[in-house]
Amino acid sequence: MSNTMVLLARAFLFDMDGTLVDSSSKVEAVWSAWCQKHGVDLSEVMAIQQGVRSEDTIRKVAPYLDAVQEGRWVDRYESGDCEGITEIPGAARLLAALPQACWTVATSAGLELASNRLGYCQLSVPPHIVCAEDVSAGKPDPQAYRLAASRLNFAPSDCIAFEDAPAGVASALAAGCAVVQIGGAQKLHPDVLAVLPDWRGVTVAADNGYLFLSLPK
Repeated sequence: MSNTMVLLARAFLFDMDGTLVDSSSKVEAVWSAWCQKHGVDLSEVMAIQQGVRSEDTIRKVAPYLDAVQEGRWVDRYESGDCEGITEIPGAARLLAALPQACWTVATSAGLELASNRLGYCQLSVPPHIVCAEDVSAGKPDPQAYRLAASRLNFAPSDCIAFEDAPAGVASALAAGCAVVQIGGAQKLHPDVLAVLPDWRGVTVAADNGYLFLSLPK
């Protein structure tokens, strides 16, 4: 019996934080600073912030504030400090094996923050990246993944999305993508095809316009 699972797609769509880079060392620090500034309960923020735009988190916990302006403050705070952020093991190797026209990133981070984190980890910033400012509704809304697929000239159903957060998984599935989960002990949704701890042991081959992804079982 084979010890690998092979998946077929025309394109790959990657979330960033928790999927390509590990920024967990920065998340609590920035939200702690923001909560102290506005007198908001940190635990309330941490319970809902994973995988969503900063402004959308702020709308839920502090609807009386200017969410767009405050979200920009959070992103600027994070953008200036990448120390301690690391590549998810194997991410650089995998991205280097992909044709540029067949992959992009769909992240809830702003463009400056995304570019800084990817660059710091020596990962490519794809030309068709989709960031927080590119969509009118953030994850779990499907807009980000629909736009990412469109920018590559593919239908979402032609794509595999890689995600680590409940909001991102919901976004990708609603868009019509297949989903592979990075991290976690259990599937975040029954329709997730596979759960991987990281990118080690994952290989990809491109042939005749298709990507063949081999996953260790």
